[in-house]
Amino acid sequence: MKTIWKILRKWRKKVVFRQNQTPIADYIANEYQNWCNNFLWQRLGLLLWLGLICILTFTLRDVYNFFFPLKELQKLPEVFRTQALFIDIAMFLSLGLCMALRQTKFGCQHPGIVFLISSWSINLIPQIFATLKGFALPDTLGWSLLFLSQATFLPVRWILHLTSQLGLFIYYFGLNTTLGLKLPLPEHTELYNVTFILYLFWFCAICNLGVYLYDRLQRSEFYARKELEFAYQKLRVTEAKYRSIFENAVEGIFQSTPDGRYITANPTLAGIYGYSSSTDVTTNFTDIEHQLYVDPQRRAEFVRLIEQYGKVSEFESQIYRQDGSIVWISEKAYAVRDENGKLLYYEGLIEDITKRKQAEAALQEQLDFLQVLIDTIPTPVFYKNAEGFYLGCNKAFEEVLGLKKEQIIGKTESDLSPKELAEKYQQADTNLFVQRGVQSYEDSVMYKDGKKHNVIFYKATFCKADGSLGGLVGVILDISDRKRTEEALRVFVHAVSHDLRNPVLGTLMVLNNLLARPSSIPVPRSILERMQQSSERQLNLINSLMEAHMSEVQGIVLQRQSVRLHKIVEDAIADLQPMLAENQVTLTDLVKDQLPLVSGDPTQLWRVFSNLIVNAVKHNPPGLSITINAIAQEDKIYCTVTDNGVGLSQKQSERLFDLYFRSSNNRNSLSLGLGLYLCKRIINAHNGEIGVDSTPNTGATFWFTLPVNQES
Repeated sequence: MKTIWKILRKWRKKVVFRQNQTPIADYIANEYQNWCNNFLWQRLGLLLWLGLICILTFTLRDVYNFFFPLKELQKLPEVFRTQALFIDIAMFLSLGLCMALRQTKFGCQHPGIVFLISSWSINLIPQIFATLKGFALPDTLGWSLLFLSQATFLPVRWILHLTSQLGLFIYYFGLNTTLGLKLPLPEHTELYNVTFILYLFWFCAICNLGVYLYDRLQRSEFYARKELEFAYQKLRVTEAKYRSIFENAVEGIFQSTPDGRYITANPTLAGIYGYSSSTDVTTNFTDIEHQLYVDPQRRAEFVRLIEQYGKVSEFESQIYRQDGSIVWISEKAYAVRDENGKLLYYEGLIEDITKRKQAEAALQEQLDFLQVLIDTIPTPVFYKNAEGFYLGCNKAFEEVLGLKKEQIIGKTESDLSPKELAEKYQQADTNLFVQRGVQSYEDSVMYKDGKKHNVIFYKATFCKADGSLGGLVGVILDISDRKRTEEALRVFVHAVSHDLRNPVLGTLMVLNNLLARPSSIPVPRSILERMQQSSERQLNLINSLMEAHMSEVQGIVLQRQSVRLHKIVEDAIADLQPMLAENQVTLTDLVKDQLPLVSGDPTQLWRVFSNLIVNAVKHNPPGLSITINAIAQEDKIYCTVTDNGVGLSQKQSERLFDLYFRSSNNRNSLSLGLGLYLCKRIINAHNGEIGVDSTPNTGATFWFTLPVNQES
């Protein structure tokens, strides 16, 4: 019972193994089946030839017996002795057909079927003949000879052998028993007996067992040989792969002995060292310490680090190439030891980092230059990372805080500024990091003298190479002096407004009242008129001065709307008509009403045209001719005010629009030179340009441009 249980367990394991076979095992199994078919096909030809020869010998025996009866065959039935020759011929032809079938495509693909046909041809032809003659024929000698020959020449596929035997026995025992046939011998008429069955059983069992064992042995040998072939193939592929990696690696690969010789080197390493082949490296380097390194101490440091840490990484050194030039290399290596811990050799990678070192040197030069550059800037400059930590600054920033750069880098605003200021700075930085771009605002900074200075912060974010936020760069502009100047100007304007303008305005009002009542005037009227004109000129000068100051401090404030230039020019000419008539000026207006609309401030543009006309009248004698024109040019309107007066020199033209510049040929000497300055400010506020084209004694052309209103 235990034996049966063991057999079942082994059979179950075998089934599970077959179910879990890998594709390689399936491939080997298919290969073995192909081998068995080929072996069976080849040996089958030999067996068929042997069968033909064997049958030929028995045929010769039967021919001899036909003419000279043999005593040993006397016991056979008469019909069998007389017709044995025909049986031999039938078997001979049958084997010949099997041999022909073996050569066909079917026979090559299915040699097992040809085997069964040939086996049954030899066994069953005599049985069929005996059955037709009405008796059974136990050919023990023929069967034994056939089964033994098959087991000897075809020791594979024991199932085929068993099938061949069962086919014969089923016919002999089954059909003869069914038909009730008996042996032709009077003394032994039974089909079988115990001895006969035991003989057949053990003879067939021994033959089949021999075939099974040989087949199993052959299978194991075949599997082992194929697996070995696969292993060698994998080894060759792996070796070729790693050889390819070794030969084509972009880094140098080496093995070196502890005493300073190279064991192996790949072509890349040879190229780094300036040699043409790996053999040159292993041959020429016998003392790495002195032949390779510019600093011989680097080899000792290399060995020390490996002994201490077991490996080295990014070990950078300068080395000599074959031509004597010097390059930089970076080494990664580790120690290879045997199972007892004995050092065998060093193995690692070498990379040529000369270009990287040159790039680092060039980058360092640029950084040094940039640091010198920002250090020469008198305005404090600083830069931070995205977390708000200082990365660097210039000398001016150090002077402002009274700290060294080493004390600033790596710190935050909380470390360097008072709490109330640090919170405001950090909030502003946070807003800038969220919005990105540029930021400017006024605040105060605590200087090293302990005083707060009014400043303007100009900040801008910068990005890293991958597009992520890198941090910010900031500039601090100290506006304490400007604040004090603005305060002084405010006081000055207040003084001008209250201490100068109001008295002049009051005097002018008194003079106007006196001139309105001529009967009560105790002085000549001409004197009062001259006093009135003088007061008006003083008031105009004071108003111009205040207006220039307000535009300088607050800028020109525009009330934009869509306007037509010809209407503004007409209004300006109408307002200046009395002055034009007094100075005998001929004014020509060429501005058309078909011009595109302009987005601008009508009042300020009226002042520009008025100032340019008045300026031309002031600086030229009576009888002047003035022409006003405007034409459309793409997305702007080009306006001109041209006169035929005395003109301007090149030097005068260059400074004409400067604050407080006065021309030497001004007939009205009482002027601060603010009119053209205000014109420039107004035109610039409209995003336009203004200028003058003139030469002495040929007149002057004042021109300016205004953008066209795109919405129109």
